[in-house]
Amino acid sequence: MSAILRSARTVLPFLLFLICFGCVDEVQLPARSVESRLVVEGLVTNEKPPYTVKLTFTGEYNSLIYGQAEIPVNGADVSITEIGGRTVKLVQDALTPAYYWMYDSTFTGKTGKSYQLKITLPGGATYISEPELLNPVAEIDRIYAEYRQRDDAKIDEPDHYEILLDTKDPATQGNYYRWSGYGYVPRLSTGEPIGMGYCCKWCWVPVYGSRSDVLSDVLVNGNSISRRHIMASPVYYAGRHYLEVRQYSLTKPAYQFWVKFEEQRKRNGSLFDPLPASIEGNVHREDDPNVLALGYFGSSAVSKRRLTIPGDTLNAARLEIKYGDVFVKDGNCQLIYSQGQLNPPANW
Repeated sequence: MSAILRSARTVLPFLLFLICFGCVDEVQLPARSVESRLVVEGLVTNEKPPYTVKLTFTGEYNSLIYGQAEIPVNGADVSITEIGGRTVKLVQDALTPAYYWMYDSTFTGKTGKSYQLKITLPGGATYISEPELLNPVAEIDRIYAEYRQRDDAKIDEPDHYEILLDTKDPATQGNYYRWSGYGYVPRLSTGEPIGMGYCCKWCWVPVYGSRSDVLSDVLVNGNSISRRHIMASPVYYAGRHYLEVRQYSLTKPAYQFWVKFEEQRKRNGSLFDPLPASIEGNVHREDDPNVLALGYFGSSAVSKRRLTIPGDTLNAARLEIKYGDVFVKDGNCQLIYSQGQLNPPANW
């Protein structure tokens, strides 16, 4: 009897597996696809031109077979109008045809004025943006850096400076902000043999913060905005860091666009997520407002500050011991790192 029970215990799990496996039907999910759409990225500020507008088409997308990446819009007729004022034409860049430039030095964005983009595609379709008001922006009080050591478990990440900002929100309600930051940091490579020595072992490479760091003054109206994190400046090697932080004003629609942009950016991605590049903005077909382009054409006032971090407290030998060769690539520094340059930025 015990032998029969032992046999049953052995066979039963196998039978259950067969039953469960036999009950699973294959689910055929439909392929999702979307046709190519116009994507617009552009901004008018109260700073001197040039201004740029980037125009691309999305490649045709299929959820089972990925399509092309962005496709430059070639041969469009592009202009910017100050509502109640002048209209200026943009010129297509010969080397990077997705970009259209406005070079007229007499045309500068002004606070209190509204700006509209108009695009006529080679096929004749015309798109216009909603008029975008250029709001004033508060001045940046200061920017500063604090050193942060990496988590020892994350050996592929360097130490970094955290770049922070202080500013004061005006007493009036309805202020919206966007921040961006960029800079140049030193890097080390093995260099390349030149004669009896080595060339180009050190260079400066650009680093960037988020483009979609935004804030509404709903909770801070009239108060100070303190210790706002703008970006991290990675410490790959000892030396100076050169940083610039920019503070932009936003309209409420622009703020809502950037909030959606950030939500999309942070998605992990799954079969049921919205399709990539699905964020519609304020640009639509002139003859049919229901046909929307992706992206946004905005106008902003800008406040900016620069910061040079001396890096005098960093010891190159200690960093080399701590990092090993994790962040050191073989070859000419300015060639192996993206946009590497032998000298630090001029006139900083």
